[in-house]
Amino acid sequence: MAALRAPTPAPDEQESVGTLVQRLGTDATRIVRAEVAALQVRLTGAVRVFKAAGGGLAAALLIGLAGFFVVVAAIVMLVATVIPAWIAALAGGGCFLVIAAVLVAVELRVLTHGVSEVLSPVNGTDPVRESRRGE
Repeated sequence: MAALRAPTPAPDEQESVGTLVQRLGTDATRIVRAEVAALQVRLTGAVRVFKAAGGGLAAALLIGLAGFFVVVAAIVMLVATVIPAWIAALAGGGCFLVIAAVLVAVELRVLTHGVSEVLSPVNGTDPVRESRRGE
């Protein structure tokens, strides 16, 4: 990290081409390392968002499945007293599939919003520069 902060002296009119090329190589290396560090910070944040949203999606799936089985059975039994049981089963199942689809859509929106927020600098702030200020 010290190499990233080392100030480079201002170019002198008397410097040789070899020295300038060497400085260019050093500067390019420093820039590439800084960009790799910035990418690493952003990707770490994106993985954190994926983990959080993945837990929410898994919980929604389990709760949705449990509710799906119980309520569909109850609805089928209730509606089967009026119409044929197979029509009642289709109606109940369709309703719960729509609810599950809405839950998945909401979680996917949260996921994509969170990842895009982490991967792009907000209001001109860069997470890498912010983390270096504390050092």
